[in-house]
Amino acid sequence: MVHPKSLEALAQVLEHDSHSKRKAFKEYAASDPLFVPRYDIPLRMERELAYERVHRVASRGFISVFDFKNDPLNIFAAHEVAGYCDGSFATKLTVQFNLFGGTLFKLGGERHEYLLKQVDSMKVVGCFALTELGYGNNAVEMETTAVYDPQTDEFVVNTPSIVSQKFWITNGAVHANWAIVFAQLEVAGKQEGIHAILVRIRNDDMTVSHGVTIQDMGRKMECNGVDNARLWFKNVRVPKENILNRYSDISSKGSFESKIEGRRARFLVVADQLLTGRVCIASMAIGGTKVALATALSYSATRKTVGPSGKSDTPILEYQLQQRALAPLLARTVALNIGLNYVKDRWLAAHQRFLQGAEDKVDDAEVLRLCCIIKPMVTWNQENASTICRERCGGQGYLSVNRLGASVGFSHAGMTAEGDNAVLLQKVAKEYLAALQNGEKSLAPLAKPGGNWNLNDAKHLFSLLQQRESRKLGALQDAVAQKVVDQRQSLFDVWMKQESELIQGGAKAYGDRVYAEAFLGVIDSASGDLQTLLLNLYRIFALDCIEKDLGYFVSYEILTPAQGRQVGRLLSDTILKSFTAEDLVLIARRGLGITEELVSKFAPIASDWVGFYKYDNQGELTGVPPTLEARSKL
Repeated sequence: MVHPKSLEALAQVLEHDSHSKRKAFKEYAASDPLFVPRYDIPLRMERELAYERVHRVASRGFISVFDFKNDPLNIFAAHEVAGYCDGSFATKLTVQFNLFGGTLFKLGGERHEYLLKQVDSMKVVGCFALTELGYGNNAVEMETTAVYDPQTDEFVVNTPSIVSQKFWITNGAVHANWAIVFAQLEVAGKQEGIHAILVRIRNDDMTVSHGVTIQDMGRKMECNGVDNARLWFKNVRVPKENILNRYSDISSKGSFESKIEGRRARFLVVADQLLTGRVCIASMAIGGTKVALATALSYSATRKTVGPSGKSDTPILEYQLQQRALAPLLARTVALNIGLNYVKDRWLAAHQRFLQGAEDKVDDAEVLRLCCIIKPMVTWNQENASTICRERCGGQGYLSVNRLGASVGFSHAGMTAEGDNAVLLQKVAKEYLAALQNGEKSLAPLAKPGGNWNLNDAKHLFSLLQQRESRKLGALQDAVAQKVVDQRQSLFDVWMKQESELIQGGAKAYGDRVYAEAFLGVIDSASGDLQTLLLNLYRIFALDCIEKDLGYFVSYEILTPAQGRQVGRLLSDTILKSFTAEDLVLIARRGLGITEELVSKFAPIASDWVGFYKYDNQGELTGVPPTLEARSKL
């Protein structure tokens, strides 16, 4: 049996920072009826509900754009708690406070500071107009223009074609009155690259500004509380002071000035908030994953089916089928949470350098890789975990009121936003190969084929993950060198058309190794029951990583066929010997950092699901009789 104090300690480890603010935010969300999920409501109401949730959270100080200066890690903490509650609310929150507010904070100058307080009060509601219909991952080639007019000291913003309309603009369809518009800047006939410019898209009375066209994108597969829009600009004039001018500006004489050389370099700087956005999305997704697991494990512990006697007297979680499906997801989510905490710490060091006007190019490059790998790994895990949880909960998992379908849809939004996951893996692999080539990084030495591995030993399991990373990234390095250097093939053709398997596999192997290494570091710093709990979860995580890629481990002789045959059985035995069914539920409900009420009050199958069906509820939580408001705990 897992000791209660070790569960509290695990929650403390996973929550990592901002503990008092997290606690207050969770307690508030669990107590305010506004946060009770609603389903059979019109699209307009879904959007107003999501907006009002953001407004209330902001008004109570659970998140502030000034956190980027005063309490940076609280930005991510607030995103995780938002992820517990609702995907639409979390998405509108991240655009308001990170993409819009964070970009304004990071790229703006003194003349823009008056807007920051209005971001917190939500007198200013903003959107982040980067993506265009024809330019997503290749946004550097966008077509929207901002031409400086020296006669009036204004920028003239235009949408020159159908494919250059701003696309997927969150907050744009209903609530935003300002947009940070990314556009190709032209001054005195010269193209100066992409810059960020503040554009008023709605007036004080919320009518659309002159020259701006806003069209609603309608319903999506999930997160319909998010009001996505398409934006066009036709000769929209804005003062030259609206350019975010930390790095580039128009002088009093009308000339362009920039601290950054080169158009592409300028784009990377002005779009930098996407990097923070990836950590924000990972934080939201880790929150959503925890809720899905807690919901599925809670139901599995109370839903009974046929037992040895032939009667329905045995919880389905007692069956190996259920444990084998859910326990590895629980362990992987813990590992990714620890990995996310490591990424946040590395990001914080880089952010503090930014605030001090300093830089460390080698460390900044590693932070870039870490931020680019964490979002894909966490959002893919949310999708996988939520899908399996839905399936393992049977028909109950298919009902909207139990929230598992919403978690699947929310994960898909995260898999695409702030960079397509698979495309981000290309960037991770490319950047890592560059670090290997210039000596900033090195791969672990390759072991002899079929080494004498102890599959019960945590450090041996880590070494196996290192071996996979070294072989995959080493093979990619060799392939690029052979084809591009020796055979004189085009790098584009080699990278984009020939080596996708090694690129994707190498980047994922890098991610698993990073999180495993961070996990071991936490284990080493723990003691007693907590260390035992963490070690058991780590072994399940590592064995699951190996099992999922077992063909590679055996075919490339990292493991012998005999060793490979042990992995599945050993994983099953490790789950069985490490945790009872009750342990798994307790870890999910009390060890992951979720307030129990956010699980039990918002998903009937996580609590008194029999009581929920005593009345005609129409699949809604609202109007629940008072006797059911206080949900029973396991």
